[in-house]
Amino acid sequence: MKDTRLSKIQDILRCPKCHGKLETDSTESSLTCQSDRSHSYPIIDGIPSFVKREEVSPDDAYWVFDYDETAEEYDEGVKLYDEWLGVDLMKEFKKAIEDVPVKHSSRVLDMSTGTGNIIFGLRELHQETDCIFVGVDLSIGMLRVAQRKFLEAQITVPLLHTQVMQLPFDDNSFDVLTHSGGINTFSDIPATLKEWVRVLKPDGFLWIGDEGISPALRKTRRGAEIMNKNKLFGLQPPLRHLPPKLKNINLRWLARDTFYKITCQKLSEEELREVQPLKVWFNAEM
Repeated sequence: MKDTRLSKIQDILRCPKCHGKLETDSTESSLTCQSDRSHSYPIIDGIPSFVKREEVSPDDAYWVFDYDETAEEYDEGVKLYDEWLGVDLMKEFKKAIEDVPVKHSSRVLDMSTGTGNIIFGLRELHQETDCIFVGVDLSIGMLRVAQRKFLEAQITVPLLHTQVMQLPFDDNSFDVLTHSGGINTFSDIPATLKEWVRVLKPDGFLWIGDEGISPALRKTRRGAEIMNKNKLFGLQPPLRHLPPKLKNINLRWLARDTFYKITCQKLSEEELREVQPLKVWFNAEM
């Protein structure tokens, strides 16, 4: 592959329909499955697209349209949350990702990458670490903004337009998977989380953050006002949807108890081989 972005992940690219290996054509305008050549995916302005508009569920399409429409103003729009909630969200999330274990040669997948803020934050925290960041999103508008930002910063990051529960990657491909914002609106959260765990390596690290106020804040007038103004803040963290192949599950609250983060690990190779279900410990800081 001549495209240096895709060459970084060539070995793990797989057809989301049949799991065959993907290769670019001679013009680098599409990715074609080597197991079934009828499975071909266009590369548009350097971004492979694995999803057609008609394949997006009505529930997901509603949010994708909104993100596409607001992509150019998204980063500025986040600042409205700061004023409303009385927090600095970017500062909060940079602090919240300090525990993400990015190491030398790690592969990090940022789900629903949006304009790339989590990747920028992790790179800032791990400037001396040589690792590969990959961003995927269902909003092509968001991906184009992220692509422009990465180009301006002279950062090489492969970006892919894909469904969150049908990823074009091999099993056990990533050391770390992050997701900030969006899971609350997904149409099938259990299937999505199962897919995320599939592409994580054994002992891989999963980090999830989104809107959701703490139990303590729910009992206050401020909490009621927040939930009344934006119903997404009334949703519960998706702990009950986490697949059984996870361990060391922790829940914490951020940004004055208005956002949550879940961190956990995929089971080790030895644990995954166990026939009997393993007991998974859960610790929550309320």
